[in-house]
Amino acid sequence: MNTHVIFRTWFIRCSAVAALLVLACTSPLSAQSLLTARLHDVCAVLNLKSMQFDTVFTAEFLQKVPPMQLTMATQQLTKESGGCVSIRVVDSASAYQCTAEVVTVNGYTIPVTMSIRRNPPHLVEGLFLKPPIRVGSTLASVIKDLKELKGTTSLSAINLSRRHVLAAHDSSAYMPIGSTFKLYVLGALAEQIRIGKRRWDDVIVLDTSARSLPSGILQTWPHGSPLTLHTLATLMISQSDNTATDLLMHELHQDSIERMQSRMGHSNASLNVPFLTTRDVFLLKFTNDGLPAREYAGLRPTDRRKYLDRIQEQTPLASVRFVDTAVVPDRVEWFARTTDCIRAMDWLSDGRLPPAVLDILSVNEGVEINSKQWPYAGYKGGSEPGVINMTYLLRHSSGDWYALSASWMNPDNASIREHGFSEATFAGLVQRAIQLLAP
Repeated sequence: MNTHVIFRTWFIRCSAVAALLVLACTSPLSAQSLLTARLHDVCAVLNLKSMQFDTVFTAEFLQKVPPMQLTMATQQLTKESGGCVSIRVVDSASAYQCTAEVVTVNGYTIPVTMSIRRNPPHLVEGLFLKPPIRVGSTLASVIKDLKELKGTTSLSAINLSRRHVLAAHDSSAYMPIGSTFKLYVLGALAEQIRIGKRRWDDVIVLDTSARSLPSGILQTWPHGSPLTLHTLATLMISQSDNTATDLLMHELHQDSIERMQSRMGHSNASLNVPFLTTRDVFLLKFTNDGLPAREYAGLRPTDRRKYLDRIQEQTPLASVRFVDTAVVPDRVEWFARTTDCIRAMDWLSDGRLPPAVLDILSVNEGVEINSKQWPYAGYKGGSEPGVINMTYLLRHSSGDWYALSASWMNPDNASIREHGFSEATFAGLVQRAIQLLAP
């Protein structure tokens, strides 16, 4: 299970939709002219023009993003949008920093953030390319593009303050949601803190027998490390830390999380009984060629609990072998409608809960969010091969609260090999939808 982690970092590592590019300048131009010249170089990069990478990119960057990866990133980014027609400065933070906008062949814009070195040869120190946005988009056009993805997609968008549905696409479908399930763990913790049963500064000790696998960092920490509940919750949401999640689930007890699903608005909580830990999913899907997952899928809930106990006892975590193909994501996962995910976010925004809940949700915004339009953005997403979900809680500059959730599943590996499964494309659609939720 490749859970969804800090999304902008994940873009660079996995899909390279957001790529940090560094270009060189060899001519003695003014600082402002250098910015303009380098933006034209960005245009050339997006048009896949041949260049000597070792003469235009810093050695430090090429260590992190080799030329082949850089080329593949650009090809991925411009696959649908087409190459660069023009590029313009939108705002200059200084003579050496700017935001810009690319206009592409197929009618998209690509937001750009760029900085260059002050000293000759004036290398571009950073360039952040965000997912393409179709000019003149509407929520209906986002849904149209979602429908063109191979597999099953769903999207729901609601103005929570006015209880007005803004968009709905196959919102009755129960979809795998990956690590978005962690919203229910956060909800169970928040409720116990609300009623005084626990405190954010309560400390639990890391038990290495409960370790999981990345994403996250706690799987590398030593046995006995003291951790507050606030730290665990923050790591669980912001970094999708799987070990933090499983520690919380053991502390809170899985049956309490199963019950919390319904309280948080899940329309069919029985789909997630027993409520799987991340370690459960790793052992089911990524050992013995996925056979445990296929066996588990055919069992009744009562027999599933016994099966999980047995596999935890008999299968070491070291036997996990990851694959980049979908392993029965339509049968073994955490499931919810996109409307269920929105109701979970709505529940978590209840003013009766501890304020720290909203703070935790906002640590990682996922895709780039316009903070002037959306002063608050809470986010949780999740993914594994063939699965991705992104769920947002947003406060508009007008004061209204919004929520959006989108899911995509393709369990057909033959289709994935033929058509691909671009998390970057999906993230671009979600980012577009957020921009279109409100003026």
